Amino acid sequence: MTNEANSTNGLDLLAGLDEVGTGALAGPIAIGVVVFRQDARPIPGVTDSKQLTAAKRRALAPIIVEQAVYVGIGWASASVIDSLGLAEAWRRAALDALEKMPTVQALYIDGIRAVDGYRGQQHTIIKGDATMWQIGAASIVAKVLRDQEMFDMAKHFPGYGFERSVGYGTNRHIQALRKLGLCPLHRRTFTLKTLR
Repeated sequence: MTNEANSTNGLDLLAGLDEVGTGALAGPIAIGVVVFRQDARPIPGVTDSKQLTAAKRRALAPIIVEQAVYVGIGWASASVIDSLGLAEAWRRAALDALEKMPTVQALYIDGIRAVDGYRGQQHTIIKGDATMWQIGAASIVAKVLRDQEMFDMAKHFPGYGFERSVGYGTNRHIQALRKLGLCPLHRRTFTLKTLR
């Protein structure tokens, strides 16, 4: 998603990238990329999405989208994660999120994993989502969209409590797995290890 009115030649643009759902037992990985001008003022309240309430994330997400030059989301489903492995699924989702991104001066990524195949300048930052607001913005957008996906999927796969756990391995989710077995949203490799 590009805000054409804010497009520039890339020399004054910075991008943040973060993912959500990597540690979940069910549902997709969502990777968010958000681009802002270097001189953009930090959006008040934007930080690591895990430090915010769901209501605060939902309030901030449309503000982020409105003020960003570009917002991209890449997805990797449970079946893709099972077939390709987590690292390759992550890489492909990241490249999808970056595919239509305008040229930027640098891409800043939360964690230690760079995007293999991205040709621009990139920097990894441990806990970057809490220290660099552009990365925090990416984490918020990705978290809001992935959570909504899991809320929607809870209607199709009742009994697992996806509307509460959003696919993570909570006690209630694991109890439901032992009772109901796996559904198509579960990552078989991770889930079966958890149930051993």
